[in-house]
Amino acid sequence: MTEIDDTLHGIYEAINTGNLDLLDKYVAPDYVEHTDGYQGVEPFKQQISVFRAAFPDLHVDIVDVVRDGDRFGSRTVITGTHTGDLMGMPPTGRTITVEAVDLGRIANGQAKERWGGLNMFSLLTQLGAIPAPG
Repeated sequence: MTEIDDTLHGIYEAINTGNLDLLDKYVAPDYVEHTDGYQGVEPFKQQISVFRAAFPDLHVDIVDVVRDGDRFGSRTVITGTHTGDLMGMPPTGRTITVEAVDLGRIANGQAKERWGGLNMFSLLTQLGAIPAPG
């Protein structure tokens, strides 16, 4: 495994198990989340906590990873059952399957920055918050 693979697997282990203390090892203190506009590991933990509260069985599977030096591109599939509040949306009991695409940089075994994220349109459609297209 490469440093990128080890780091991504560590991050997704933290997300999948809810052991967010693992993120202290795999996410740099000066981490920059470009898409969602925050810096640091604590806001990242808070973001994951919101989703884990809404989807206690939240699980992320890595489908594809492309590596180039300290940069990566990845595609993941996120699954879970909506049994908790999600940003004011009451639980629906629905199961979701959503893809995410990320670009990032990893150095010294830690995520340093990321762009991208999950397909919110698909998530909100599956939860019934917005009508399905077509």
